[in-house]
Amino acid sequence: MIEHADADRLRDLTLELVEVESPTGDTAEVARLYARRLEEVGLGVEVLDEVFPATPIVIGRLSGSEPGPTVVLNGHLDTVPIPHAPPRVEGDLVYGRGTADMKGALACAAEAARAVKSLDSFPGELVVLATGLHESPGGRGEDLAWLLQEHGFKADAVIVCELGSDRFIAAHTGCATFEIVVSRPGEATHELKTEAGTPHPIVAAGKVIDAVSARSAALGAAEHPLVGSDTYFFGEVDGGDFYNRFPTTCRLVGTRRWAPGSVLADADREFRELLARVAAETGCTIDLDLRLVREAYEIDPEHPLSLALRRGYADVTGVELPISGGKLVADAAFFNGECGIPAVYHGPAGSGAHGDVESVPISELVRATKVYLRVLEHLWA
Repeated sequence: MIEHADADRLRDLTLELVEVESPTGDTAEVARLYARRLEEVGLGVEVLDEVFPATPIVIGRLSGSEPGPTVVLNGHLDTVPIPHAPPRVEGDLVYGRGTADMKGALACAAEAARAVKSLDSFPGELVVLATGLHESPGGRGEDLAWLLQEHGFKADAVIVCELGSDRFIAAHTGCATFEIVVSRPGEATHELKTEAGTPHPIVAAGKVIDAVSARSAALGAAEHPLVGSDTYFFGEVDGGDFYNRFPTTCRLVGTRRWAPGSVLADADREFRELLARVAAETGCTIDLDLRLVREAYEIDPEHPLSLALRRGYADVTGVELPISGGKLVADAAFFNGECGIPAVYHGPAGSGAHGDVESVPISELVRATKVYLRVLEHLWA
């Protein structure tokens, strides 16, 4: 059994990575830092920056001396663009933007690679993969999609090193963001000088909300056993520019989520049919911009990769991972989808991702690293 997981190295690399600010779309500096650290571990490293120069893709490879699978430890180096207090260590916790989401996990990947490098032999290849366009809406995985679909990246199994710290995520919904613009022709006018019967974009937007809410309630009648029902959600509404001017536009922004078995095209078709009915009723023009965040994800808990993760977790912790699902979306959907590469989620349990105060316990970095090493041993067996 490989047991190498040095808490001090994990702490120091996590802190070093979070000391470099890397909001989505601006990760070149931290990508090159991470590439240097992987080279120091002994991996052969590529930094792909021709297509995405501001967000290079980092690929570190470690080849074994025997035939075997190519196993990937995958993560993202970008963070949400929310200010955070300066990074620091207090006791068992490393604080800073990206500690939990997910530079700490990438420190685990590097430490796991270090342990594998120390072996006399192992089968196949270990790959550490880091990207920089993960956090929507600034990024939607364009770099990872390019790597898999156009660059021709291949692998046999992937561990996405986030989520699932205390449960086995067998499924999650797909997700898209939407922006709806409800409009009418003409200019904004005083409410008392507007011709009777002029379509009212804000009133029409209210009808959109009513129709979408009714559809969302109807979708609640059918639930996927792990992720629940499909949903619509409104997060922003704005329209008009003055209290007594008849507006020309109203804007609605939110999310649409769907269970495994459906895809973006299904959600898009349903949404447009619904909005067309409201447009016909109100006389307004209603435009929809529906953009994919991630497709839905699902993997059999009895798949060999799933079993390797579940057994590896039990080896390290002495308890079983409960099988679960959720509505949060992440990058296993890219691998499992059109690419057909089995992928599972597992990361260290941090707190405050996307919040005001973000941290990860050093003990969790150690635990996650040990789980990755045990998963590798089960896959090699």
